[in-house]
Amino acid sequence: MAASPRRVSTTRRTLLRLRSALLVATALALAGCLTVFLGVARTADAAATRSVPAILAVHDAQHALRSAHAAAVRNLADGATVLGGPGVEYQRQIAGAGQYLTLVAENNAAGDDGTRDIQTVEALLVTYTGLIGQADARYRDASLRALGAAALRDATSLLDDILVLLDALRQKQLDVLKEQVDAGWTKPVTPIAWLLPLVALGTLLVLAQVYLLRRFRRVVNVPLLLATLAMVAMVVLTSLSLQAATHLDRVGQHVESVQQIRQQQLHQVRAEAAARLAVEVGDECPRGCETLIAALDGEARPAAESTPQRSPNLEADTMAHADRAADSRLVEFVLPVLALGIAVLVLAGLQPRLAEYGHRTP
Repeated sequence: MAASPRRVSTTRRTLLRLRSALLVATALALAGCLTVFLGVARTADAAATRSVPAILAVHDAQHALRSAHAAAVRNLADGATVLGGPGVEYQRQIAGAGQYLTLVAENNAAGDDGTRDIQTVEALLVTYTGLIGQADARYRDASLRALGAAALRDATSLLDDILVLLDALRQKQLDVLKEQVDAGWTKPVTPIAWLLPLVALGTLLVLAQVYLLRRFRRVVNVPLLLATLAMVAMVVLTSLSLQAATHLDRVGQHVESVQQIRQQQLHQVRAEAAARLAVEVGDECPRGCETLIAALDGEARPAAESTPQRSPNLEADTMAHADRAADSRLVEFVLPVLALGIAVLVLAGLQPRLAEYGHRTP
């Protein structure tokens, strides 16, 4: 007569199912934590290394160009320093603008559209410096000062066009930053993707402790207790993604504040240059240039109405928040180690009980 197949005890089946559930829950928790954390970290890194530096560099380029133009107008219109041409300050600011445009090109987050805008600005900048050179040459001849003033006005108009292009370029970078700040990884509901699997894992670990307590009369299973602590560590580390999202929000707010201050500064410098150029055009073209002088006076008027704020630490704070958001603190490497430790501890905690029932039948 054939022997009946050996049946597995109910306790052993329960332990095997509990072990499988714990290992699956650990894998799901790791997947959720890593997916969300890496998503936030990559988004923050893109903002910190590309979008924010590009935006600030565009602001710097605009301010350098406005300052260069103001220096050129001031120096060329001043007969005492005409031999110095546009001036050292003009040369320094133009060189600085070129460096800032290089930074924008290196950090450009707007793709091909941004690249085309940068190339257009660089080409127009060559034309602009050529017009300043023409104005310089004409101002060196007292009989051609009127033509020099006309060349300065042409340079002013071209500079306005360049700055409009830079405004559009900066807006494209801002749009990318806004997408990064509002990305799905930083939404308030995103933590559910990693918190629920961890809660499920923690619940299973507690249930395993309760089951072992009732079935084997043991106060605590040390490996499972350590696994629970490792799970809590995963919660704490993954929650750092919430801090990164907060820092990204602050980056967006700081960038808006920087933009407002920089726009005031640009208007101030533009108004100063327009006021000086209006005087120069009036001197060289007392008749027939009334419309141009009126337009320049209109641009110069904000100089007396607005005083730009000064906040030297604001841009540094913006970059500091961006860097904090992008700092992963190596969590992406620690999470797998913790998950592996949980799996090993689960196996170590249940294996002795499984060994006890390895050859028992119900």
